[in-house]
Amino acid sequence: MVASITVIIYLPIGLNILVNQSEEQLMERASSTPLIVGAKGSSLDLVINTLYFEPADFDKLTMLAVDKIYETEFAVPIPMFIKFKARSFPIIGTDVEYFDFRGLEIKRGESLAVLGDCVIGSAVAEKLGLNPGDTIISSPENMLDIAGVYPLKMNIVGVLKESHSP
Repeated sequence: MVASITVIIYLPIGLNILVNQSEEQLMERASSTPLIVGAKGSSLDLVINTLYFEPADFDKLTMLAVDKIYETEFAVPIPMFIKFKARSFPIIGTDVEYFDFRGLEIKRGESLAVLGDCVIGSAVAEKLGLNPGDTIISSPENMLDIAGVYPLKMNIVGVLKESHSP
């Protein structure tokens, strides 16, 4: 009886604390991003894709559109392409300016230099046991589609310092 009453009282309190902490973390990341621009489509999908690296199927902006945004001097565009994964972790195609924008620093190795190089997060490096000098291969979208996108072998050149981001 006492255990039931304790659960009834403390479970909602614990859930409320958990929900509030999650909301704070989500809002912190969203508020630190001043503007997200994308092609026509679901604005929610665009935000989730850009801020939390969840792949979404929507039209993408061209690099010509990115160049036009840059020419306006209204903002510095940082293109992002998030569609593929490697061992269940998202692959984020972006520009080196993204690292400065998010305050990301290299813990081991070096930054991106050429196509095919990649930098991985500290949590990914720890979970997969990867270091600079290793390689990682993108996961196929569909194992049965032989005419589909071929896996990409990427050279790991650096590992980021822990940043508690998605």
